[in-house]
Amino acid sequence: MNKNIYYLHLRHRKKSSAALCLLSAILTSNIAHAQVNDDDSADIERIVVTSDLRQQSPDNLATSVAVLGESLLELRQATHLEDAIAVVPNLNFSSGASRGKFIQIRGIGERSQFSEPINPSVALVVDEINFSGIGGLGTLFDVQQVEVLSGPQSTGFGATGLAGIVKIVSNQSTDFQEGFVQLGLGQSGYQKWGGAYSDQIAEGLTGRVAIQQVKSDGFVENIFLGKDDTNNIDEFTAKVSLDYSLADNADLELKLYHFDIDNGYDAFSLDNDNLTRSDEPGFDRTDTQAGSVKYIHDWDDTQFSIAVTQLEAELDYAYDEDWTFVGFHPDEYASFDQYTRDISNQSLDARFASTEEQPWVIGFYYQSSEQSLLRQYTFASADFTSTYDPNSLAMYGEYSLQVGEPLSLTFGARAEQFEADYLDSNAFSESLDDTLFAAKVSAQYRINQASIFSSISRSYKAGGFNPDERVGDSDRLFEPEYNWNYELGVKGKIASDNGVKGQLSLTFFYMEREDAQVSDFAVLDREDGSGAVEFIDVIGNADTGLNKGMEVQTQWQINDALTMRVNAGYLDATFGNYETVDGTFVPKQFQAQAPKWTLYASSNYALTDALSWLVEFEGKDRHRFSVGHDETAPFTALVNTYVTWQSENVEVQLWAKNIFDREVLTRGFGGFNNDPRDGYFPAKPYYQFGQERQLGLTATYRF
Repeated sequence: MNKNIYYLHLRHRKKSSAALCLLSAILTSNIAHAQVNDDDSADIERIVVTSDLRQQSPDNLATSVAVLGESLLELRQATHLEDAIAVVPNLNFSSGASRGKFIQIRGIGERSQFSEPINPSVALVVDEINFSGIGGLGTLFDVQQVEVLSGPQSTGFGATGLAGIVKIVSNQSTDFQEGFVQLGLGQSGYQKWGGAYSDQIAEGLTGRVAIQQVKSDGFVENIFLGKDDTNNIDEFTAKVSLDYSLADNADLELKLYHFDIDNGYDAFSLDNDNLTRSDEPGFDRTDTQAGSVKYIHDWDDTQFSIAVTQLEAELDYAYDEDWTFVGFHPDEYASFDQYTRDISNQSLDARFASTEEQPWVIGFYYQSSEQSLLRQYTFASADFTSTYDPNSLAMYGEYSLQVGEPLSLTFGARAEQFEADYLDSNAFSESLDDTLFAAKVSAQYRINQASIFSSISRSYKAGGFNPDERVGDSDRLFEPEYNWNYELGVKGKIASDNGVKGQLSLTFFYMEREDAQVSDFAVLDREDGSGAVEFIDVIGNADTGLNKGMEVQTQWQINDALTMRVNAGYLDATFGNYETVDGTFVPKQFQAQAPKWTLYASSNYALTDALSWLVEFEGKDRHRFSVGHDETAPFTALVNTYVTWQSENVEVQLWAKNIFDREVLTRGFGGFNNDPRDGYFPAKPYYQFGQERQLGLTATYRF
């Protein structure tokens, strides 16, 4: 089987039982009831979702889940999470940095971070380590799969699981020699090189090492400096994993990570033409070391595991606030804003899990974090410093009950004690102490070999505070947010009499947000009388928030040569009963970064045994950039194409992204004017642009 035909990748194959089939009315009128036999299903790679507490097949999860396998990630030339997001329904991202490192699921998630400490709404996990809030580290290389669990997941991931989970699963070490080297070249100075090697080191000990370097000049030209790389990408990733079999029933896993991100940030131009004039281009840097140790012990019907993680990160983010150079205009101002953060995270996760027919899980989780900030700003009388120390202590559990042969019920709960201390150089200090509860109940029913599921879940996100001293006392603190989620769906496999085989997942969801946390900002005139403005970021609570919609994922094996996939998401996300920073009352408003429709479609055709052609369509509906202004991203449709030639050991791919060179907006601002030529009036929109048309070639040698 050509591995490019199926993009879902499995590290461990298991022969499946009779596959599921769905009623023809759910799919298309020409697909009849059929059952895939054991031989056919054995050819289809089965997936295990590791982000679930019990690590099981997507078909057995009573939630909307997308799994992006290694083959798809490689075909799309995905070097970062932002390159893969379009595949997943109702998944979006916001830039405001060198990468789209702020993720939203079903319209919920952060869009930026400056001086304020934030508690992420979307959990970003790499293997055992929680990288939530550091989305710039979402690099993809030597990755087995990316898992996206949409909807509240606090029973498993606590305060970072309000909207869902994005987990990157690395390839595991092997007890045989395996590896590859890879080289890629493309337009706009794109360069990629990397390699991975895995083998048995000694009896019972296996290891794997992977490294990758990605560089690109970006798509911005600085016409003042005469450079085309001030918004560049320069990312180095290294991973080492060791797996030691202590005994037949005991295993020890060690993983080490190094991220050296040295990206530029020079994205905004006065004329919205990707031609900047900054004399001090910004940057977006991250130097991070992380590691995890996990011990697993199996008994006849019970497994114990304990994972300890450590993360040390230095983040350095800055931008030229005036977007111009000294001497540009008589009414100019000059300003540079820099944020340097040091983050130290430690965690411990211990759990017992039953492997019986009616499994259960009970666990204990602890996380401690220390975060310090240094802000150096041209118009500040002194440097701003702050420390933020959030800590979590939680107990969680899950129990599944088989009620007869077709029906299974799952109950889960989590209780978390969240504490945080904050202190800054403006003499503002605050301590938070919240006890937070999450729960879920789900049911799965098999009828006519289809799987129908429903669930009710309650997730949470911790409260916080706004540190800027110009924020009024009434706006200093904001409350925790709770999210009630109701889902109904169907998923499974289908086949027709003419040999067409497919997979379907269809989910309807209805989410009610209590005390929905809303990111707002105020625009203030500078005290220097220049006419320019500055921003204050403020988070508040809206009384109501409602996110409802549906997600559908389908994959079709039309014949031995043609595979097709169509994923679509519909989202209606609003909030209301909210008072903005300037005192305006908002009875109802659409949520930001929440497009009504997202669409992904692909066709992968095997022209010969060695040559295949993939064409992709990505569609995203218009949506608001922020709740603080009315600027919107327009409807965007992109087409990508990839031609791959593959022999036994060598793979060569010619690729083209955004082949019709459609304009892509990844961040937008409104409500102010930053141009001295206009006298800083009237207000007008400014945009950050994303992927332009780009051609490239990638070669891989496997051994």
